[in-house]
This record gives sequence, structure tokens and C-alpha cells, in this order.
Amino acid sequence: MNAIRFRVRAVVRTFAVLTLLLLLARSSLHAQKTIVVTTAESLRVAVSSAKGGDTISVADGTYDLGSPLIIMNKGTPFKPIVIKSSTRLKTVFTGTSRMIVRSAEYLTIEGFVFTSTDGPAILLESANNVRITRNIFRLKETRQSSWVLITANSFDPARLSHHNRIDHNLFENKSLLGNFLTVEGSKRPVLQVSQYDRIDHNHFRNVGPRVENVLEAIRIGSSDFSLSDGYTVVESNLFEHCDGDPEVLSVKSSGNIIRYNTFLECLGVLALRHGNRNTVEGNFFLGNKRTGKFTDSTGKSWILGTGGVRLYGDSMLVFNNYFEGLTGSKWDAALAMTSGNADYGKGLSLTKHYRTRNAIIAFNTFVNNRGNIEIGYDGEGFQGNWWTLPPEDVTIANNIITGSEDTLFKIYSPPVRSRIKNNIVFPVGESVAASRRVTGVRVLDPKLTRAGNLWRL
Repeated sequence: MNAIRFRVRAVVRTFAVLTLLLLLARSSLHAQKTIVVTTAESLRVAVSSAKGGDTISVADGTYDLGSPLIIMNKGTPFKPIVIKSSTRLKTVFTGTSRMIVRSAEYLTIEGFVFTSTDGPAILLESANNVRITRNIFRLKETRQSSWVLITANSFDPARLSHHNRIDHNLFENKSLLGNFLTVEGSKRPVLQVSQYDRIDHNHFRNVGPRVENVLEAIRIGSSDFSLSDGYTVVESNLFEHCDGDPEVLSVKSSGNIIRYNTFLECLGVLALRHGNRNTVEGNFFLGNKRTGKFTDSTGKSWILGTGGVRLYGDSMLVFNNYFEGLTGSKWDAALAMTSGNADYGKGLSLTKHYRTRNAIIAFNTFVNNRGNIEIGYDGEGFQGNWWTLPPEDVTIANNIITGSEDTLFKIYSPPVRSRIKNNIVFPVGESVAASRRVTGVRVLDPKLTRAGNLWRL
């Protein structure tokens, strides 16, 4: 019996060794290779034949691709295809250069400078597991467009984009309509925004001058896609002087997470404009008392302020954020929970301002802002807006507010069936604790101390 067991084990070991040798032999047939290209045409040729594990290295220099470079290659999780500059940021795409990444998988675009005149500089159509990393986007715009757009392929709308990553890039100096980065999706067979994308460690700066709409730094979804879950994560980015739109980052889909970002002197807000179940966590909103001026299409002049978070819709979470030195109020307050003009679930137009329901606003810190927590603002008839439905079933708890301006906890219209508890306010100078008596708002010195550039317990 022992001899039989010994023979069986020997056969198993031999089979395992042969299997390993076969796998190694197969992998050697597709060995990774690096192709160096020096012209736009040789880049097209290299892309047309690239396989998983290949690296296409574009030599230093300036390239005008002319017509779009179509990339449809499929790598694998362990053998992605890489298209990169030979020396990071020494390869420049100019003129009408564009890349269309169509139904591609496991692909990396790395280290380029995009100064082309037409956007999108990179268009992802029904692509997945594509990484756009360590590039500079500084387009010389001649028409309105987004600079990076994630969407579906109109010729194959059932194939969705998903699991793409945009990271460690610099986006700067945008003045024409559109976004630095737009995430959309497919409208057939059902409305579905791109899913599981990650936008992290980017620097977005210098958007403007101000317009009334369509110049956000990032837009995730649209009113059409607002009821679809995107599961996009936007984290650890820096937004600086993004002033082009009232909404610096506009979330118009559901189930997304916005966390650990810094908004520095941006004349606008992070807006949860459409959709439900979005989370805003651990962000820093630093205004440094910056303001601006704007004249709208009716000729009315406005003083613009730096803002925080404005929210609409159902089941939003806003917690552990830090707001300091912001100059906005009303819809640009540090935490603006305005009234609305519709409720989800009633079949109304998705472009409406859906009132906030079932939100949790907790463990946030507000220091020296003009407007802090402001609830129930009705729009005052601006552009015909009179929002008559106050927030409903919201929880506002364990927040700290201190400052010397205006009213620290302001209620225009009381929220319905809501819970306000354990909030600490500490008015200094001529500021007022609350606009009305509110149970759950206590005047107390939180004894914040300066730690570096922030105030902490």
C-alpha cells in the first residue's frame, strides 16, 4: 500500500512540474517587449499590434497626431499594455491630437503633456481598467469640450465603461465651457453611468472666468443618469481656484464617495446636485477669505464667495469634513441644505431641485466662515426659483461651529421631522449662535487649538 501511495505522489509531482513548464513555455511566446516610436505614424503602427505586456515608449518631442489615435487593445490584469513617454513629461501632443480608447481593457497612458486644441484629449468609450496617470492636461482650447471624458460607445451602448482610474495628473487653465473631467455612460438599453471609476491624487487648478453653468472641474453623471449608481470614488485630489461654475465638483449620479480632497480658494461648492446615497467624508474646504465678482446674463452683479457642500436628494452622508475661512452664504454656505421643489419617486423631471431627505450631517468642524450650516433657503426667486419644500427627516449632530461673522447656525425654513442634537456653537464678537431657538444647538467654547494650519480639539 505504501508503494502505491508513493507512486501516486510521484505521478502528481511530475504532472505539476510538467504543467508549470507548459505555462512557462506559453508565457515565453508572449514575452513582454518595449517598442520605441519616434513619429506619429510609427505610434499608430505600434498601437495597432500591441498585445498584453507590451510597452510603447514615445520618444521625447512634440507630436501632432492629426486624426484621432484609436486604441482598442486588450491587455490583462497581469500584463497591461502601457503607452508612455520615454521621459516623463518630455513628450508633448499638440495640434488636433486626440486619443479615443474604445472598448479597450487593462491599458495605461502615462507621462504625456497634452496641449492640443480640441477635446477630449482622451476619450474613454466603453473601456475598462484603463489608467490615465502622471500626465499634464493644458489644452489650448478653441471650442467647448471636456478634456477627459468617460462614456459609452454609441455603436455598442450595452457595453459599459467601468473600473477606470485617473490619477496623479495635473489639469490646469480651462476657460471654455466643459469640464476637466466628465463621467457619463450609456443611454441604451437603460440609463447607466460609468461604474467603479477612481479619480485620485490629481491637481485641478485655474478654471474661469465665471459663467452661469457648464464649467465645473469635474462632473459625475447628469440629470439623465442621476438615478443610476456610479460607485465612483473621488479622493485625495487638490482643487485650487476652480471658479468657472457655481459647482466646482458636480455629482449627478448615485452611490458615489467624495473623500480626503482639499478645495483651496474655490469660488463655488461641492454640489450633490442630482442623485441619492452619495457620501462626502474627510474633505478640507479652505477659503482664506477669498471673494470674486461676477455679472450674470441679466446684468446683475454678484459678489462670489468660497463655498463648501450643497446637497439635494435622498440619503446623503456628510461627515468629518473641515471648513475654514469660507466667504459664501445661502447656496454657497459651508453646508448649504436648501429647500427644494420636488421629491424623488413622483415621476417628475430629473432636472428639478429635489429636496434633501434622510441626510446625516455629523462630526464636521466649521471655523471662521461667513455662512456655516444654513438650512431651508428658498432661492428668493432667482431665475424663477422658489423652493417651497424644506429638508425632511435629516439628522444634524455633533458638529462644531465657531466664528465671528453673521449667524453660526441659520435656519430659513425649519426641516420637517428632523433631529438636531449635540451641536456646539461658539460665537465670537458680533456673531450670533442661531437664527432661532433650536434644541440640539448648545453655546459652548470647544477650546479648539491651532495645530499647524488647522484648528483642532
